[in-house]
Amino acid sequence: MGTDDEDSLDMDFDELTFDEVNDQLSAFEGDELVTQALENEMDLREYVQQIESEKKTVQRELENNYLQHVQSFVDLHAEVQSCDEVLGRMEELLNVFQSDLGNISGEIQNLQEQSTHMSIKLKNRKTVETRLGKALQGMVIPPQAISKITEGEVDEIWLQYLLTINKQMRFVKANQHRPIKALRNVGPELEKLRLKAASTIRDFFVARIQQLCVPNANIQIMQQSVFLKYKELHMFVLERHHESAREIRQTYMNSLRWYFNNHFERYSRGLTKLQTITAEKTDLIGVEENVRKGGLFSSSKVTLKDKVNIFALGDRSDTLRMQDPGVILVHVAEAKDQKYQFEQLFRSFNLTLIDNASSEYLFIYEFFSRDIKTAADTAKIMFQFIFEPTEKVGMSFTKQYVENCYDAVGLLLCIRINTQLALELQRRRVPALEGYTNATNMLIWPRFQYVMSLHVDSLKKMFHNKSVMNAVKDIHPHYITRRYAEFAASLLVLNDGYDDAILSKSVHKLRDEYEAVLSRMSHEFSESPRRIAFLINNYDLIVSVFQETHSRAVESELDYMRQVLSLQTSAFVDEQLKPYFGALIDCVKRCEKAKNNDDETITIPDLERICSQFSQTWRQSLTAINSSVIQYFSNFRNGTTVLHAVLGQLIVYYTKFLDIVEKRGLSRIQPVGVQTVMVEIKKFRSTF
Repeated sequence: MGTDDEDSLDMDFDELTFDEVNDQLSAFEGDELVTQALENEMDLREYVQQIESEKKTVQRELENNYLQHVQSFVDLHAEVQSCDEVLGRMEELLNVFQSDLGNISGEIQNLQEQSTHMSIKLKNRKTVETRLGKALQGMVIPPQAISKITEGEVDEIWLQYLLTINKQMRFVKANQHRPIKALRNVGPELEKLRLKAASTIRDFFVARIQQLCVPNANIQIMQQSVFLKYKELHMFVLERHHESAREIRQTYMNSLRWYFNNHFERYSRGLTKLQTITAEKTDLIGVEENVRKGGLFSSSKVTLKDKVNIFALGDRSDTLRMQDPGVILVHVAEAKDQKYQFEQLFRSFNLTLIDNASSEYLFIYEFFSRDIKTAADTAKIMFQFIFEPTEKVGMSFTKQYVENCYDAVGLLLCIRINTQLALELQRRRVPALEGYTNATNMLIWPRFQYVMSLHVDSLKKMFHNKSVMNAVKDIHPHYITRRYAEFAASLLVLNDGYDDAILSKSVHKLRDEYEAVLSRMSHEFSESPRRIAFLINNYDLIVSVFQETHSRAVESELDYMRQVLSLQTSAFVDEQLKPYFGALIDCVKRCEKAKNNDDETITIPDLERICSQFSQTWRQSLTAINSSVIQYFSNFRNGTTVLHAVLGQLIVYYTKFLDIVEKRGLSRIQPVGVQTVMVEIKKFRSTF
């Protein structure tokens, strides 16, 4: 067989032409195996035989593998046939199911059509039922409602029935032109119920209004628990029976007008009895002390010790604290025999008034107004009618005190209280008492200005009063100084936060007149040191009083008084040093005025003389100055301040003098050292 193949190949090879060989070679040129064989210079015939051998080997392996797994292929074929049979049966079932679904779809479509028809019928029936129900509800009056309205007492059930009937009345009125026979039948019955309900509501509210006038009745509680609770009853008569509404309103206005007028009139009389002793015309800054006390032959039963200090504010400012809601209870105060300043009575009366007025205004606004657009006007008209006599009581209460009042601090406190109350009314959004607070302010303010002018005039009169001036013998603070200091401090503190320009101007005018009087008094002292010491003592008292207020409102005046006190202290220092160190001071001042701080007219012998004199007398002079200051100032703090100023200024003068001596080259006399003088001065610093 191998020989035949070889012969065959030889024949084939012989039969091939070169062109065909060339084509074959070109075809196999791209073959990887052929290319590799050619590169290895293998014989293609041998290579072909090798390939054939490998092919036969692979074929035999495949046949053996097939024979080994033939049973598996048979089993797989049987399974495929079984699945094909199952799928055939499922196809038949699905065809049946598809047919059933088609039948069901038709039935669903029929049901959907029937449902649509039924929905339309139901909607039409509901529309008819709704309209018919409204008509029946608007026309059919339950027997129990008729019985309750005509025979029952007013309560919450009565109110609910009335509201139901009121809705029916609105329905009948809205449909009165429609051709509904039942409307004509129910109309007269509703009219009867309207008249009966209006009569019952009128009697109900009139009876409750009369209960407000019973002694110790709590109006606010009744307004909340009765009137506002049954507000819808009043709204019914406002809408259905104007005459009953007008009667209820007028009865309420008349009753409350009497109630508030009566109660506040009694309250004002009670408060007047609690008023403490007030200031008199003699209680002015510039009135002499013996006149204020009544004089030797005075018949006045009021002594100075029974009066409060009308110039000092003290704890009277506590009245301005609005966070304290307490008011004065007359019966409690009488039982404890308590007395009060008028500003306390004024605050108690007016705070009670605005509390009641605020509550009443808000109630009227809510209860008697049907339309929100006219509510404010309605409330204002009713409020003014109710509180007109009460406001007159308040004005009379204030006027009775103001007309004879000479207590400027008390008047200013009342002005500030009135301002606070006006702001409180604005915060509560109650505009009805705005006229009252403005009128109160116009009543008090002119009187305050008048009393201020009396204080200023009293100082002017004192300025020209020779007996008062001649009586000034003591260098200690004059009694008008404490009055002025306390009075000015009180006014300034009460102006804090208000910045009233008119009040500030009055305080400045008062200060000018006081300083004029004080200057005139100081000239009653022939000796300059006593005159200056008098001014220092008075200004120091003013500074002390201002400082005790701990208020920023007095800072401007305090700075002014400190400046004046500093100037007077400087003048006193020079007056104290001149008798003992006059030559030294004169030398220093002359050199300071000269060019280069050196006066050529001061000779070396002059400097030697001054040094010698200082060395001999300076210790004795310090002792004398210390004794003199003790004499002029008994107040520890003031005396210490002045003494320190005197001794400090001496050190300044002496230091400057030593500089002059050093420039002149004085060598024959050794001056006392500054440190030596300062050590000695320290011994006098604790004298007071």
